[in-house]
Amino acid sequence: MAQFLTDRPQAFRDFIYRNYGETHHVYANAAVADSPGRREQITAALRKWLPQDRSARILDFGCGDGALLAVAESLGYTRLCGVDAVRTLAEAASRRTTADVMCADGLAYLREAAAESFEAIVAFDVLEHLTRDELVAWVTEVERLLTPGGGVILHVPNGGSPFVGGALWGDLTHEQAFTPHSLGQLFHAAGFLDGVAYEDQPIARGAKSWLRAQLWKALRSAALAWLAVETGVVRGRVLTINLFYTARKAGAARRGPGV
Repeated sequence: MAQFLTDRPQAFRDFIYRNYGETHHVYANAAVADSPGRREQITAALRKWLPQDRSARILDFGCGDGALLAVAESLGYTRLCGVDAVRTLAEAASRRTTADVMCADGLAYLREAAAESFEAIVAFDVLEHLTRDELVAWVTEVERLLTPGGGVILHVPNGGSPFVGGALWGDLTHEQAFTPHSLGQLFHAAGFLDGVAYEDQPIARGAKSWLRAQLWKALRSAALAWLAVETGVVRGRVLTINLFYTARKAGAARRGPGV
């Protein structure tokens, strides 16, 4: 979820976010918001990248309706908090989870938090709402708030996908999309290590979704062949409409799974 971070776009954001929970394509549709597919996507990501220590302090920045916090709680994490600027969504998150949820300006929340407050910071579908100046402010504060070796986990529109337009421009509040390279530029400049992008590929949960996953793999292979002919490069391609990205703050080495 987007955060109100600076004064420059504030009037526009006030206008749109006033009814954001009723107009957003996920939050406004209970069948989508509470779908098994959404939960499975979140669960797979958190199992892969959250710290192994269930007592790790974790912030969900732009927590929306609290779906991610609820999944983290079900996985046994006990020190969770979330922040969102849209009051109706923050209230929904508070009803969904026992995590500490605040309705607040996102960057103001980060600036007021103590240094090294979190082992992990998650931002799913947030950074695309920020301007470039806000991205700099955000990544600088996130680096300050993470413990040494702590990690960030992102989900953003993938500018390298041929079909990113629907995800990028389907929400009037979106500012930009990203690629693995552009995210690497941002996080490297802030002193992060081990930045890696991952495809947000279909998850096989049953026969129908398994078939969809297999068809996606076949179509991906065709897209890679096209790119190989045009550019001569195959390795390192991330083609899904959205991508995951993880990076680690310099410091202590990682222990166990997680960023």
